[in-house]
Amino acid sequence: MRSGKWSMEGKFGAVIDQYLDSPQFDRLADATRASWERELKLVQKFLGLEPIDSMRPSLIQAHIDGLSDFPGKQATAKSAIKNMEGWAIVRDLLPQAITTGVKTIATDGGHEPWTEAEIETAIQCARPDLARAIALAANTGQRASDVVKMRWSDVEEHDGRKWVNVIQQKTGKQLSIPLLFGLDLDKWERRPPFFLVLAPNGQQYNANWLSHEWLEERKVKPDLSKHKERKLVLHGLRSSTVIRLRMIGFTELEIASLIGMSEAMVARYSRLANQKKMALASVERIENFRGKTNQNVIGKDQQKQ
Repeated sequence: MRSGKWSMEGKFGAVIDQYLDSPQFDRLADATRASWERELKLVQKFLGLEPIDSMRPSLIQAHIDGLSDFPGKQATAKSAIKNMEGWAIVRDLLPQAITTGVKTIATDGGHEPWTEAEIETAIQCARPDLARAIALAANTGQRASDVVKMRWSDVEEHDGRKWVNVIQQKTGKQLSIPLLFGLDLDKWERRPPFFLVLAPNGQQYNANWLSHEWLEERKVKPDLSKHKERKLVLHGLRSSTVIRLRMIGFTELEIASLIGMSEAMVARYSRLANQKKMALASVERIENFRGKTNQNVIGKDQQKQ
């Protein structure tokens, strides 16, 4: 076995081990075999101890969402898991499909941005550690992989405003990001190992774990049912930040520089903000038209009297 550590009956890790030792896996091209094994070992790291009967698409989606910074890895991981799933189901090693409905950025067209109301509801209703992560992501526009690395020592104050210093994991960019949307870090508890967001057991999160916890939270909290229905994931808060900044007047170039996003991606999300602005302007014009119409009607009725 490639990893006897996980090979215990009834656990998902054992299914992965058996697939990796199968003739079907060995017949794959060398490059495919290497990339799939790498991704399946990562799945095994986070989901290996899950009972087989508890495996379901939401757990796989959480893992895929944790790779949202790397669309290529997402696609590879999904392909590897889906191929293993087909192999395992016909051998009665899995009781049901585990990839039904699972989406990647490439197949899903990107992640849906959250509305202001959805951000506020999640912060109010999610458990404290997840509320912190959501607030930080919505205020800084950073990926989950960067949010989980933010420390209290990364927070500075300039001219009465808090800033967070970030070195992006994906790009290596060094950023200093102001907290523009009323996030009050002074009210947050600080405890070792002094990351801004810690899991309930006091450990540092990683992106996959955090994404999984959010999907579980939106599933069990009635107040988050809309988030579940809309399939909102943490990476969608990155586009929400772009929209928020555009709505208060930042240019696309300023946003790209501020949160470390490519101008092309900022432009893509900015179109949503521009559409919203035009919709709001249209509503205002309609209301003004209705108001003038009503005044004219009232004026004519008074003349008749």
